Parts: sequence; structure tokens; C-alpha cells
Amino acid sequence: MTGGRPGQGAAARGHARRERILKAATYFIARHGARGTSLAQIAKQAGVSQPGLIYHYNTKELLLHAVLDRRDESEQYFTWGGEDRPGLAVFTAVVEAVGRWPEDSDTVGMHTVLVAENASEDNAISERLRAAYEAGVEKVALALARAQEDGVLRGDVDPRLKAMEILAFVNGLETAWLANRSMPAQEIAAQWARDQVRTLGIGPGGD
Repeated sequence: MTGGRPGQGAAARGHARRERILKAATYFIARHGARGTSLAQIAKQAGVSQPGLIYHYNTKELLLHAVLDRRDESEQYFTWGGEDRPGLAVFTAVVEAVGRWPEDSDTVGMHTVLVAENASEDNAISERLRAAYEAGVEKVALALARAQEDGVLRGDVDPRLKAMEILAFVNGLETAWLANRSMPAQEIAAQWARDQVRTLGIGPGGD
């Protein structure tokens, strides 16, 4: 007899099927965009029937949200909690995240393409992407404000503007790296982070 609860095997198969669908969707969106990708292409790549795909994700919008959920779980830049005080490690977090890009370049590319496709749109995906950007700005700005309170970041720095600058650097480097995968992105990020700490920090490492 095999162990496990009744239905456990079916649940595991369903999870594996959804993961194949999401990986296939990520692959195609990174290369052709959501608009240039059909559910039939995704189903074929995932090894499922189109009705089987629709059983899990009955609209392309639901599938895009699921793809972004998967990306949010795997690719996080600023992982500290709401009460944490990372200080100037904000910049180190960027370097570490950039170093993970080669592990799943399709996910990096998929997100960049969706941002570009939805930049001037007004739909649920564009709203989600804008909300995620604003949440990132707020999280980094709060960390920088606390760094000022702790005396490790210069007081004349505007935390929100600097947070926007940090995200702009990440997004720009991401686009450049996707266009040229031989670019030493992590080395570039590390140099940038050192310059930021030296220029903005107070005490060891800062001016």
C-alpha cells in the first residue's frame, strides 16, 4: 500500500501541471510578449491540452496574474520586514538580486516585457504593475528614512526621491542586461552600490 491522504497524488499532479503552464507562459511572454503569445502555444509547450490549460486559467488575464505571482515569489529585491532597519544594506540587496538574474532570465525578461506592454494601458495588469512599483518605492523610502534616523544616511537625502532613483537604476540595468547577457551586471551593480554608500553614508564607508 502507498501512503498519503486520498487525493494527494492528484493534487501533486495538478500543482506540477500548473507549474509547467506557468513556466511555458513565462518563456513565451519573455520572447514575444503577452499579446504575441497564444494559449495554444503555451499549452503545447507545457504538454497539456488547451482545455486542460483553460481548466486552471480560463482567461489570459488570470494566467498573467499567476505568472506575476510566481515571479513575485521567486524574484524579490527588498526582502526585509516592515519593522526591519536594513540601513545602507538597501544597496547590497540590489547587488544580491542582480546576481540572481541568470538563474531565471525568462522571469526577468517576462516582467520587463509586461511592464513595457502595459506602460500606457489601463487594465488590471497595468494597475498591478503600478501598485507593485509604488509599494517598492514606499518600502525603500521607509528603509532610507529609518537609516537617517539611525544616523547612517545623510540627512539632506530625500528618501522617496532616492528610492525612485534606486528602482530606476535596477530597471535600466535589467533592460540593458536583457539586451546583452554578457554584460557583467552584478559587477556594475556592486560598483554602483559602493559609490552610493561612499557618497550618501555617514561613518565607516561613507564620506
